[in-house]
Amino acid sequence: MPIFLSILIMILMLSVLTIVHELGHFICARIFKVNVVEFSIFMGPKLFAWKSKKHGTQFTLRLIPLGGYCAFEDDRGDANSPNSLYSQKWYKRAVIFLGGVTMNFLLAWLIATLIVGSGYFTNTTVSKIDGNSVAHFVGIAAGDRLEKMDGLDVLTGTDISLATYGIRDRDSSDEVMHSRYSLKYDRRGTKIYYDIEKVINYEKTEKTLEDGTTSESWRVKDYSYTIVRKTKGVETVFGYTAEVLSIDEENNLANCRVIKTCDGELVSDGEEAVSGENYVSLGNSSYQVIDSKNPFVLLGRGFLEMISMIKSVYISLWWIITGKVGLSGLMGPVGLTGVVKDVVGANANTGLKIITLANMAALISANLGVVNALPIPGLDGSHLLFIVVELIRRGKKIPPKAQAIISYAGLGLMILLAVVIAGSDVFRMIRGG
Repeated sequence: MPIFLSILIMILMLSVLTIVHELGHFICARIFKVNVVEFSIFMGPKLFAWKSKKHGTQFTLRLIPLGGYCAFEDDRGDANSPNSLYSQKWYKRAVIFLGGVTMNFLLAWLIATLIVGSGYFTNTTVSKIDGNSVAHFVGIAAGDRLEKMDGLDVLTGTDISLATYGIRDRDSSDEVMHSRYSLKYDRRGTKIYYDIEKVINYEKTEKTLEDGTTSESWRVKDYSYTIVRKTKGVETVFGYTAEVLSIDEENNLANCRVIKTCDGELVSDGEEAVSGENYVSLGNSSYQVIDSKNPFVLLGRGFLEMISMIKSVYISLWWIITGKVGLSGLMGPVGLTGVVKDVVGANANTGLKIITLANMAALISANLGVVNALPIPGLDGSHLLFIVVELIRRGKKIPPKAQAIISYAGLGLMILLAVVIAGSDVFRMIRGG
């Protein structure tokens, strides 16, 4: 049942986002009195149709709940009609092609605003610091506002999540996880910088199961931080090493021998119980929840979250292009359905599940907007590129047939990419990733 429900939720989510996108094209087309032959909700065989007497558009409900479309006269082979899309001035066509992208962004903004109002999103100001954490040892305190993380400007919790994902483990293997990154905080106008190097050493363990077979796993042997703090021209070097002695799963604690140093001088050496939240982590991930009922504040915070979502798509694409993130960083409908399944089956209250799925919908909506704006044949961005070429050629348009050939070729490549991503999704799910 959970997998069926997850598939249904994913299909409906993508369909709604697609219909909203097409609605953007439709609204802009009607503003300029461009003829829309059909506006269809879903695909496949026709279930119901109604034709507007005012502007002649046929509104259709179809059987297969997958997306929808907005068909112009051009799509039916009549590109030279006075009311066709191709016959319009360049700026009208540009607005119509951008209409879908804009609607996806507006939907992401609306959803983000509603989620902010629910008290789900956080800002970038530290709310509390555990006294037994590495963050407390190096001087990070409640009230400090995180401004940059590994070179990325952070304005929202979404930015922090993206930057955290981008901190890739370097020189890593099964036995060692090695990462380096930087943080920049603001404390009432004073800038505090941290350069951080973290090393986790693992060891293989074997466990005999009830059936007599053995199971292998990796556990943390020890971990260490080397942190350089810079503020007001003063540089301080901190060292933190924790040897894991035992794990108290019942109380969510790790009993460790912890050695702390400051500028090479020993600060302490003894056994400490480190909470599960701070185990092998810096322990600075608690941020203030946005709690406001002022609609202008909510709209402003929702707008920032939307900007962060859009920014995350561009940064993620750049990471993939530059090789910082591999193909595993891409996820298609199959992988997203797996994520929905995890949310639906999670041990959490219904409200939190709904908010999580809504946040996912906002992210996907922003993603659709960004991707559609890219100058890739078959997407809205390619038509904008055709308009740019037309302006360079002083108003000489690219013929409809040439545009169609380019678009179909791009669509073929997009389908191929979708197949590759779907294969990666299935492989990831088989591996249990």
